[in-house]
Amino acid sequence: MILFGLSNSTQRTNNMFLNISIILVSILMSSTAHVLLKKGATSFVELSVQGQPILTNVWHIVTNPWVFGGMFMHVSALVVWLWALTRVDISFAYPFLAVGYIFVSLLAWYWLGENITSTRISGMAIIIIGIVVLSRGG
Repeated sequence: MILFGLSNSTQRTNNMFLNISIILVSILMSSTAHVLLKKGATSFVELSVQGQPILTNVWHIVTNPWVFGGMFMHVSALVVWLWALTRVDISFAYPFLAVGYIFVSLLAWYWLGENITSTRISGMAIIIIGIVVLSRGG
């Protein structure tokens, strides 16, 4: 069947590209959230200040712009992830979460100055190979 001038195989390819894009956007948002939370966590001088009520400390943590941004990104990523799950099987989508390790490493290297060793690069390559194999599993 041809819909809007596209063959079934073209439609499937376009849908698959869109579905994978939605999954990757969610994972990138979640990965960004983790780096924002790390940035916020490193900005705390000390979580527990003598004489300060615990709720005051919690308030300082939650209102930290980096932490707040990380929480917002996590919630946003969840919404996009749920959208992805309405479109694909979870057994297809879930292996893509491993890409988060790569995204976090690259974002931490870029924004936080963390090192990426040759061992980590090798691990990232293995993750990519695994995701390609799983995504072609049908």
